[in-house]
Amino acid sequence: MFKLRYAEGCQPAYMTEHSAAADLVAREAALVPPGKVVLVPAGVWIDSVEWDNVPAGFIPELQVRARSGLARKSSISLANGIGTIDADYRDEVGVLLINHGEEAFIIQRGDRLAQMTLNLVARIPGLPVGGLRRGGFGSTAVSSATSPVSAAPQTV
Repeated sequence: MFKLRYAEGCQPAYMTEHSAAADLVAREAALVPPGKVVLVPAGVWIDSVEWDNVPAGFIPELQVRARSGLARKSSISLANGIGTIDADYRDEVGVLLINHGEEAFIIQRGDRLAQMTLNLVARIPGLPVGGLRRGGFGSTAVSSATSPVSAAPQTV
């Protein structure tokens, strides 16, 4: 459903025959100090969406998930829990890492940072839909505003 492009050496990969998620790697080296959050570029972009392959009523998303080995061995996790990469996001995929440990964590170019899955998400009927995306990482700014408050409860 998505056509991806990626920097040299940053192609996501499934590490085993039955892996459900593909590993994302660091496009560049980084340092994550204790107690701090760092955005690490993964060298992956959504180039386009093949909308003809998306079932009606669904939106595809790339989901970024933590790697359990980083948490267990180095106290590193995703700062935002799980990251959603929307179908209209065209900037580089970044991974927000937080260091829960007591020592700085060094990331080398090519280190595995997180995992990525492709999901089909059903939209909740009756909710307003905004306009076109304007903005990059963490913004979801849109060209037309919609009210976040509903006058009456909706059954989903």
